[in-house]
Amino acid sequence: MDLSYNNLYGELSPEWGQCHSLTSLKISNNNLSGVLPAQLGEAIQLHQLDLSSNHLLGKIPRELGKLTSMFHLALSDNHLSGNIPWEVRNLVNLEHLSLASNNLSGSIPKQLGKLSKVFFLNLSKNEFGDSIPDEIGNIHSLQSLDLSQNMLNGKYHHSLQNYNA
Repeated sequence: MDLSYNNLYGELSPEWGQCHSLTSLKISNNNLSGVLPAQLGEAIQLHQLDLSSNHLLGKIPRELGKLTSMFHLALSDNHLSGNIPWEVRNLVNLEHLSLASNNLSGSIPKQLGKLSKVFFLNLSKNEFGDSIPDEIGNIHSLQSLDLSQNMLNGKYHHSLQNYNA
């Protein structure tokens, strides 16, 4: 289902989680507000979720880690806050992860290194601190990595020079 580039407003309904045969949900570039409902984690056939460029806030629900068929997750350009939940490591089929331009903070989770199929990873324009986890160097499929405009510090990892990202 694609409802992108409209002028839809209001909160995202928890009832989307009851759509057990839904494989794609794109409602980007609208005016949705409120929090991401944890019930989205019940839409177990979801392969693609794009809710970027809205006004969503709150934390990324850890229940999204149940969506093990997910290959595209885009939540960029919202007002999401808190940490990336460690359950993201369960998204073993994920190829595209964009969480840019939010208010996410804490450390970049080392569990991202478990996502062996990711080729696009954008965590730019957030408030991530600490160092880049060594485990990012384990993602050999990575083609595009953007960690710019955060508050990262620490030692530069030579494993990052192996990427053409």
